[in-house]
Amino acid sequence: MINYPEALKNAAKSMVRFKNPDNLLRMIVRFIAKEIGLTHASILVFDTVRQRYTFIDSRGESKLPVHLIRIDSDHPLILSFMGKGKKPHLYKDALLLSHLEKFVESKESSRGIKIKKVFDSMKSIKASVCVPSFYQGELLGVLILGEKKDRDDFTHEELSFFHTLASDAAMTIKNTEFQSQLIDRNRQLEEKLAEIKRLRKKEQETYFQIMLSLAREVREKDDSTFGHLEAVEKLGLMTAEELGIDLSGKKRDILIAGLRLHDVGKIGIPDSILKKEDKLTPEEWLIMKQHVDKGVKILEPLTDFKDVVEIVRCHHEFYNGKGYPRGLKGSEIPIESSIVSVVDAFHAMISTRCYKKGFSLEYALGELNANSGEQFHPKVVEAFISALKKNMYGYYKSRISEERQIQHEEKPNTI
Repeated sequence: MINYPEALKNAAKSMVRFKNPDNLLRMIVRFIAKEIGLTHASILVFDTVRQRYTFIDSRGESKLPVHLIRIDSDHPLILSFMGKGKKPHLYKDALLLSHLEKFVESKESSRGIKIKKVFDSMKSIKASVCVPSFYQGELLGVLILGEKKDRDDFTHEELSFFHTLASDAAMTIKNTEFQSQLIDRNRQLEEKLAEIKRLRKKEQETYFQIMLSLAREVREKDDSTFGHLEAVEKLGLMTAEELGIDLSGKKRDILIAGLRLHDVGKIGIPDSILKKEDKLTPEEWLIMKQHVDKGVKILEPLTDFKDVVEIVRCHHEFYNGKGYPRGLKGSEIPIESSIVSVVDAFHAMISTRCYKKGFSLEYALGELNANSGEQFHPKVVEAFISALKKNMYGYYKSRISEERQIQHEEKPNTI
């Protein structure tokens, strides 16, 4: 004797484990055919692609040739469940062949003819009981059961069991369908987001290249052809490595961008100030200092390089707090900005510009040491000089010509 409440409880637990609805339905068919002792048990499910009801499985001694049977939405059996209003031929939420027999006599009436079609349809698929599986008024499928092997009638408890099992299965199927749709929508969303990210990255890269072009244009206006940007980048990376700064992944790109783009705001400074051979007046210095804020505004669209904007914003801050534009000091200044400050000042000192000749290597290093702890971060100065002597001292010594080695020259404008 089957304990139906316990069977339903165990079936509910099993349903949770099934991610494929078809496997769940096959499990239900196998269970009913075996435990109830039927000639066959089959299940119909609505196929949204073909727009018809198809057999998922059939089990038992008299199982149906499921691949040979077609059940369209206008099939009498389907229509018997889909009609509106009360359905007097339904018994205990199920369609019983034995219950329909008494209506067949009245086949002259339109109602009798319809019932006869349903009766004949059930006979053709050897169905003694048909149990609909509904979800919010939608007929998802039909559980089709053959005769009991012992020829007994189906009890009220059994019919109630079939109805509850079919309803639970419908709920599980629909939940699985919702989950599948959700996963599919999430996948589509992820694909769209990935495409947006790709386009955004391409846009950022394009904008970054434009900024580099602007930076080169600034140096062509403001500097000699000594390769300032390339040299500052190399010196900056060398100093960062000497300091033990982690340059893995994006950190290296951020530092390089800061070294290349620190003076991009000078594109907005008049040539009359950039190329002025005499010392700048106080009013002109105020205009020159604006290149920091101009650079920040130019770079703000580079949202993937927010740290670069901060490096540019702080590269004229002094270690002692007397720099600009915010008067930051010490550890308040990003270490990358301090690196830019040191290497940019060094290379500016040894380079010939429109308003001055290049200084000697010894003079430039002396100035860095003299301003260590004041304008420059002392640890950065120490690391820079150490790295320079290890790697490039001889190179710069040979590159600086006798004409540019003017000892004890007046200190150049520092911006």
